Amino acid sequence: SSGINAEWPLRPGEEKLPKELAAKKKSCNNIQKVLLEPAMTEDDVEELLEKAQELQSELNELHQQRMSKSDNADEKLVMFRKQAMMIARKKEALAEELKECTNEWTENENELSKKKEEMRSTGAEQVLTGPEFKKYIAMIRNKGNVYKAKRSEMADLRAEVGVLARTADILQNQYNEVKQTISSMEKERGIAGYTDTQDQLEMISASKGEVDEKKGQILEDMSDMSDQLNSMISEKKAALAPIIKELRPLRGKCNELEHLHTQKKTEYDSLSASLGSNLHNLEQEVGGLRETAQGEESRHHFLMHAKQLLEAHQQKVEEELAIYKNSDPAVRKSSLREQYNRKIQEQDNLGKALRAKQKTVREQHAPNVTQMAMWRDLQQLLGVKAAVLQRTTEVEVGKENILIL
Repeated sequence: SSGINAEWPLRPGEEKLPKELAAKKKSCNNIQKVLLEPAMTEDDVEELLEKAQELQSELNELHQQRMSKSDNADEKLVMFRKQAMMIARKKEALAEELKECTNEWTENENELSKKKEEMRSTGAEQVLTGPEFKKYIAMIRNKGNVYKAKRSEMADLRAEVGVLARTADILQNQYNEVKQTISSMEKERGIAGYTDTQDQLEMISASKGEVDEKKGQILEDMSDMSDQLNSMISEKKAALAPIIKELRPLRGKCNELEHLHTQKKTEYDSLSASLGSNLHNLEQEVGGLRETAQGEESRHHFLMHAKQLLEAHQQKVEEELAIYKNSDPAVRKSSLREQYNRKIQEQDNLGKALRAKQKTVREQHAPNVTQMAMWRDLQQLLGVKAAVLQRTTEVEVGKENILIL
């Protein structure tokens, strides 16, 4: 009730304009406070919008219940209802404006951050000078004045829309009442549904007239189109007549050329078939020769590699013979024969040493086994002695404790 009295005073003698200005200033201050608050996320905005929609739906339901219960209320209640509807609409408008301002603020923040990053990347920071800053302030003031003018205009339009909506509701109710009265009178006189039937007949007659007009228009269009087509056909015939006369002597020539073409085509097909068979035979022969050449080439490479290997072996044998025939013992030691003989002698010596070691191990195996058995017995005997000694010690300690007690 305080908000209603602030914007729409009901007591006579109060001035309306100062109260409205105060209310507008208050709403501007509230919007500025909202804008100065930290940035809201999209989830917060959506949650507020959902709450606003829920409150609006509850308000509409209460309003409908009130309207259904109090149809015969006085003019003051009607005025309060209008004011409540206007307040609800204003709330919706403010919520929409808040959402738009929030979106615009986020867009401006993103754009400002992008500009700052661009300036940092270029390495230059632009600072507004005195005249530029004054110009910027003037521009902001102009925008603020335009915004205030548009907002006041929007408020007037919303109020006018509320009045028109209420008028439309009243007229609709009056129309329904008149319609109910007419239907009741028709029932009393035994002609129920006469008005509806008359309306339907009028609509059918109007639609039939429109259909007839469309049919007539279509028939006229079709006749005009047929006349145009006939004239176009006659024009085309007149234009094609000299061309047809010129084509008549050319038809005989065309037939002669077709006969000649058929004859030449037959000769070409027979010659192409004979050449194709010969070409196939030649391709097969060439393929066989290519395979033979590839086989011979591979055999040639194999023989060349074998020859190179034999030449290398031959050279090695010659070098080995030259070393073996040399009278110098130091040179003869570097021959392969001497190297292999040394390795054979080393392996023979190693085999003899291993055989001697094996013989020694076999001869000492039986005494070693006996020695190990005797060692195990000695360990068991010492273990038993240690256990007996430990038990004797425990018994003596127990006797001393008994004597002490």
